[in-house]
Amino acid sequence: MKRPLRSRLQQGAAACAVAVATLVPMPDAIAQNVARGQTLYGQLGCNAANCHGTNPAENLRNVLHGANSAATIEYAALVRSEMNSLLTSFQNDTTVSADIAAYLATIVPAPPPPPAPPPSSLVVEYFHAGFGHYFVTNLATEIAALDGGQFAGWSRTGRQFNAYASGNGIVLPVCRFFTVAFAPKSSHFYTPFATECEGLKAGRDWQYEGEAFFVNLPDANGVCAGTENPVYRLYNDGQNGAPNHRYATDPGVRAEMLAKGWVSEGLGPLGVIFCVPR
Repeated sequence: MKRPLRSRLQQGAAACAVAVATLVPMPDAIAQNVARGQTLYGQLGCNAANCHGTNPAENLRNVLHGANSAATIEYAALVRSEMNSLLTSFQNDTTVSADIAAYLATIVPAPPPPPAPPPSSLVVEYFHAGFGHYFVTNLATEIAALDGGQFAGWSRTGRQFNAYASGNGIVLPVCRFFTVAFAPKSSHFYTPFATECEGLKAGRDWQYEGEAFFVNLPDANGVCAGTENPVYRLYNDGQNGAPNHRYATDPGVRAEMLAKGWVSEGLGPLGVIFCVPR
């Protein structure tokens, strides 16, 4: 036996209070007549002016907010002036709204699959004992030159981490900068934050060198996704007469640098600057 329209409207009021978080049709729509619902949807004059229209994106938005529920449709017809004309049809035949709801549940496009993660790129760390500076790079030609002794004073620390080699619409680029403002000591700086990147571009001391690699950002507490490692950014606070930053994935390295007077930079209590693939 069909539920009275009044109880359906009461249910609709509750359903409208919280957006539906799934695209699965509600139970009262599962067994309904989808073909009849499609016909009724057109016969009742549903269009962009008074219903959802034929725009897939708009249909998706409405179904996410419960339009695949008969109770929600009936409640909307009661409280929305542009849908008041449909209320009589629902009162005369309570299967109308159920069939329309069943139809609406079928026209939502399936969400696209998430993009594949980009390939990884190895970021290698070097140290200059004379400067007391650290430097990381993922550029193959630069790594070969450093390993070959082309840049005197630099040697590998034995530490490295992975980053993403390219973008996929989700991961973010890391801006790379270089300065000789404290010659003969030079330094590089990396940031994934657009505001920090643009601020340095507007200054005179740091030269923008382009996008170095790609990363994800941690949340506001500095927490990375379970498949990624946090990278801590540490600043030497001007020690040795020139700025320098170190990028480390090892909490032990972070603690060691803090003990030497370096400053933690980044998000959360541990200063996580970005997240990289394991």
